[in-house]
Amino acid sequence: MATCILVPIGVTKETVERILAKSDIDMVKCIIAVTVPGFEKIKEPIIRAIGYLADMLGARLHRILIEPEDPKGARLVLDLLLSERPSTVVFVGITGSRYLYPIITMSLLQYWRLTNAKILLQHGIEGEEPKLIPFPGFFAPAMRISGVQKKVLNIVYSINNTLSGKDLMEKYGFTKSVYAVLEDLERKGLLIVRRGRIERTFPGELLYNIIKE
Repeated sequence: MATCILVPIGVTKETVERILAKSDIDMVKCIIAVTVPGFEKIKEPIIRAIGYLADMLGARLHRILIEPEDPKGARLVLDLLLSERPSTVVFVGITGSRYLYPIITMSLLQYWRLTNAKILLQHGIEGEEPKLIPFPGFFAPAMRISGVQKKVLNIVYSINNTLSGKDLMEKYGFTKSVYAVLEDLERKGLLIVRRGRIERTFPGELLYNIIKE
């Protein structure tokens, strides 16, 4: 279960250290530092700090420079991910060049579609403790959400109790096929099934509140 951390450069050294020190990011295989031209003297110490941390973790460090309006920018990131083939990618979305975000997003969604890898966004307000959140869920309105999936989401997010797949069958009339529904909703980042219990996600909460009647 190797993890690759994708860092848009622009973050402070202290933020990078806190990101890589988080206990819930396991088995870091590689770190991808993505940047745009400019401010090289400011960014160089950050790159060195990331390199030092990569050495400590036994991870490979890759650097990608994306020129403004480079049509191959997203492909550079995607090709590197495909060569490393991590099962989990953590996208640091706290600071860094905002120009890179839509480019990186396109790469990550394509990698997710091709490999079914877990894509997590490190999300939060700068200066506060960030959280790891399923990234594809933020794009769920552009995905196909079936009627039965909407029904499951409505049940999960409209009641206070924690449910299981068994509860959905016994209390709400679903068949065993509900487990496949839950698996697909988890893949899309709209819920998490942990030890048989269904947990909510922030993207799932957002989607529920914009699609509910």
